Amino acid sequence: MSITIYMPALSPTMEMGNIVKWHKAEGDKVSSGDIIAEIETDKAVMEFESADDGILGKILVAEGSVDVKVNEPIAVIVESEGDTIEAVDTDRKTKVEIISDDIKSEDSSNNKKVSDLEFNNNPDVTEEGIDDGSRIFISPVAKRIAQDKGINLENIHGSGPNGRILRKDIESYEYEKSAPEIINSETGTQLESGVKLESGVRLESDIIPTNPSGTIHDDNLNYSEKPIDTMRSVIAERLQLSNNTIPSYTLNIDASIKKLNDIRKSMNNDLEDDIKLSFNHFLIKITSMALLHTPEVNTSWEVNKIHSYKSTDIGIAVAIDNGLITPIIRSVERKGLLEIRDETSDLIVRAREKKLLPSEYQGGTISISNLGSYGIKSFTSIINPPQSSILSIGAARKVPVVQDDAINIDELISITLTADHRLIDGAVGAKFIAYMKQLIENPNLMLL
Repeated sequence: MSITIYMPALSPTMEMGNIVKWHKAEGDKVSSGDIIAEIETDKAVMEFESADDGILGKILVAEGSVDVKVNEPIAVIVESEGDTIEAVDTDRKTKVEIISDDIKSEDSSNNKKVSDLEFNNNPDVTEEGIDDGSRIFISPVAKRIAQDKGINLENIHGSGPNGRILRKDIESYEYEKSAPEIINSETGTQLESGVKLESGVRLESDIIPTNPSGTIHDDNLNYSEKPIDTMRSVIAERLQLSNNTIPSYTLNIDASIKKLNDIRKSMNNDLEDDIKLSFNHFLIKITSMALLHTPEVNTSWEVNKIHSYKSTDIGIAVAIDNGLITPIIRSVERKGLLEIRDETSDLIVRAREKKLLPSEYQGGTISISNLGSYGIKSFTSIINPPQSSILSIGAARKVPVVQDDAINIDELISITLTADHRLIDGAVGAKFIAYMKQLIENPNLMLL
């Protein structure tokens, strides 16, 4: 008997993942609980445990494969050596199947229409030296559009991984095809453009398309291209969703941090360990207290309902390689500054190592983004759904202020709140950020 292992859904939003590494090889003994692979989601690299005992009989998806769909078979476990592996239904083609397809393609017509095209959902398994360029990779949506319009795919240059044709490539081809051809009367060169040349403009050299689609390629162009990875794709999708669906507004206020800094420095002098309390640790605690003071902000918008939360779960924006992640500090209202410090440090380290669990970066109602270390005075951030707001913290700056008819030097920071207007009215947002200012400028209130 054989047991098929499927690509797991390691988070509620995960649709695809990447096989980073196999910890077991074919023929290795596997016990329940053994780490058999490392799988990369849109936010983290996670260890995948076996739920069964046996022998790893077959690896169906090679190490390094990307965009493997959830519930796609990735391996097979058998009870003992010599057991027969039952047929597994998978869309991924093996190396043998790819070679066979390439041999068949040599006898086929060079003028491939979509109806004659053998479609491969997963082009990334094609290995160097096997694909001779005769295969055409195309996404399902692009394939359907091309079929409907009877487009010859030989004329289209794919912009996806391994030259995969995407929907935008089909649309771009249609646009270029519909644009009128312009002839430069002076040089006689055909220009693939929809813009009429003004008289008197000279071209230094003829422009000659380098492939049938007319796309101009120049080895000396001052840019490089790389595929969009899973993390960047998910970030783009979520930010676009936020921008299109959340009617947000922003409020900005300055707060003096002079007293808070004095208290923080005094506390750090009494700490024996090397990890000191930072302004961010105080800010997380202050944000929690402001959420309890203004519970209307501690909410999230759901389908036909609003969720109001009793605990304060706060995200902290952390820059990582090629992206951003917001690990969540849970139930901040129950934690002291030292516990917040320790948990924040741990989450940041594991976030940069891509070792966070989904439960550690999903949820929350508000996030904090601090760009003060870059000298940014103030900025606005985009809300991370399903959260309802985000705080943007600028750099501390010394400014002259008038106090009791005298000019003194104070140290200020800028705090910007971006809030979901469906949930948080302007007056509520103002009350929230004003209370934060009060706590920052009078940190003794945190003891009450």
